[in-house]
Amino acid sequence: MADIELSPLARADLAEIDEYGAGQFGQDASDRYLRGFNEAFALLARHPLSGAARAELGDGIRCLVHRKHRIFYRFEQNGITIVRIIHHARNARNMLL
Repeated sequence: MADIELSPLARADLAEIDEYGAGQFGQDASDRYLRGFNEAFALLARHPLSGAARAELGDGIRCLVHRKHRIFYRFEQNGITIVRIIHHARNARNMLL
């Protein structure tokens, strides 16, 4: 099983998702949505190559979709680094390159 590490930007993305979700849908709904990310991270830990390769967004970048968000990550020998977590309506290219 691969180790999972979140970049500082990915941590900030999760905080923004939580803040927005709590404000729009309530803290309970936001907490449930965020738990889904933990499930997605666990899937990646078990199956690191399950996300689609997205070389056009950076060397080694892969993408796993979680509901309305895309989890962009790199799988390397020492584990998985979650690079960013970006809403599907946002331009990932501008946020990753």
